[in-house]
This record gives sequence, C-alpha cells and structure tokens, in this order.
Amino acid sequence: MRAKSQSYRLLGIVHDLSRELETLAVEGVSAEARSAAVRLERREIFSVHRELVVMLYAGVATVVAGVGLLVKANLDRIGPLALLAGILLASLLCYAVALRARRQRRERRLGEDYVLLLAALLFSAAIGYAEVKFRLLGNAWSRHLLLLAAWHLGTAYFFRSRLVLSVALTAFATWMGAELQFGALFESGNRWWGAGPRALVCAIVFYAGSRLHVMEAAEQGAGFRDVYRQFAVNFGFWGALALGADASTRWIGAVTLLGLALASGRVGLTERRESYLVYAVGYSTIGLIWLEALLFRDFGLTSTLGLMTVIGAVVLLFSLRARLKESRA
Repeated sequence: MRAKSQSYRLLGIVHDLSRELETLAVEGVSAEARSAAVRLERREIFSVHRELVVMLYAGVATVVAGVGLLVKANLDRIGPLALLAGILLASLLCYAVALRARRQRRERRLGEDYVLLLAALLFSAAIGYAEVKFRLLGNAWSRHLLLLAAWHLGTAYFFRSRLVLSVALTAFATWMGAELQFGALFESGNRWWGAGPRALVCAIVFYAGSRLHVMEAAEQGAGFRDVYRQFAVNFGFWGALALGADASTRWIGAVTLLGLALASGRVGLTERRESYLVYAVGYSTIGLIWLEALLFRDFGLTSTLGLMTVIGAVVLLFSLRARLKESRA
C-alpha cells in the first residue's frame, strides 16, 4: 500500500503539501498540530511498540500462569523431581537465548528481552516450588526470596535488563514482607516494624540503588536508575499509607506522604515526567480521603469531602499536565 501511494505521488496524482505546511510560522499548540499534519501528509508509518510490549508481557504472564496450572494438575502423575527439572530446563533454554545475543555482542530484540523475563520468572517458580515441596531452608524458608533477589540482580546487570531488575527488586521487597508473620503486621507490638516501616526501608534501599547510576548515561545504565526510582517512589507512598492506617502513626504517615508528594511532584515538573505527577496527586488523594474518613465519622460528610477531593485532584492533575506541555513547547 505504501509503495502504491509513492508511485501515485510520482505520477502527480497525489499532491504532497508537507513542504508548504513546514513553512507555516506557528507556535505552541498550532505547532504541534502542524507537525501532526506533516506526518499525516507524508503518510509516515506509525509505531506499534507499546502494543507489542503489552502483547509480549501478556504472553509471558500467560505462560507463567500455565506453568502454575501444569504443576497443580500433573504433580502426582509426573512427580516433583521431574516437574522441577522440566521447569529449570525451560528456564535455562530461555537464558540461553539472551546469552547467545550477548555472545554475538548485539542488542537483544524486543522479543528476546521478554524471553529473558520469562527465564527469570520460570527460575523463580522452580526455586519457590522446590522450597515448598522439600523445605530446603526449614523455618528460614523466606530466605530463598533473598537468594532469588541476589540471583536476579546479578543476571540483570549481566544481561543489562531492566525487566529482570524489576523482578529482583520485587523479590527483595517480598522477602522484606515475608520476614514478618503476615498475621502480626498490624499488632501493637510490631507497629514500628510493620508493613509501613518495611515499605519505607525498601524505598530507601531502592533510592540508594538509583544513586549508583546517577552519573551514568542512559545507554550505560540501561535505564536502571529509572527502575530504581519508580520502585522507590511507589514503595515510599505505600509505606506512608500503611503508617496512616494506624491511629498511633497516623500523623507520621500524613507528614511522610506530604513530603513524598512534594518531592515526586518536583521531580515530575523538573524532569517533565508525567508519571511522577500522577504518583504525587494520586497517592495524596488516597491518603487525604483516608484521613477524612478517620477524622469524620459521618458517612454523608465523608462522601461529600471525598468527592470534592477527587474532583480537585483531577483538576490539579490536568493543570500540571498542561504546564508540562507548555514547558515542552
């Protein structure tokens, strides 16, 4: 279709007005509209990168879910050792794909990057299944999560993969939560080492990791700094919200949430990152609604205040987004 359009243009049947559009002297929103019109006039090919990413991620999630169903349905018939060996073999084959690209000294393709993610998830499933089935670590069963975090962290830097780094950070955070019995998270004796403080510790660790890449270029750091910061911001807000859920630490959580919102909003405006603005406004809105529900016991008043808070948050978010667009123009 593209070749046909180009042949028509050569014959003079299709008139290309892109040069005339480029000469128009416009600014601001009109300049963006002109750029869009030029791309449309030239019939440029649009990108489907985001769609491919979503499809590949859904494919990896489907395969991992299928492995779980396979373990459940065929455990008695196949046997634990054979099943464990099969999962590990599949994981090693996926690692081999990424290792081949590395030995060829080339960048991994998009599909190969998600095959590497599948390798990490299959390896995690195998180790988790081995721990549940054979009790290798006994009462210290949660330590296998820390070992997995170390393994994934090493492979993430070896293969320069942000996706595997995300798996490593998730495993570390899961280990932090599993070290405390889930039934005792909100007991009065553990309020200073419950879900909130542990999430904040994870946020501090992740932020420290981001500082290791602060002087590196995006290509050299493979985007690791942004992965660390994204995890740090989310876990920081989760920790603040968890502190706000306890009456004894309610105001500590509120102050922490406010400080994180201001810092996240500043990063979003300074670096022109909409995601940080969404974090700042979104988490602040959740915390404010929760605080209103705790302070005002009346359902009607709480509902009204909550609705006004959401409307105000939406207006603020659109205002910040417009400010970002103006700064980019």
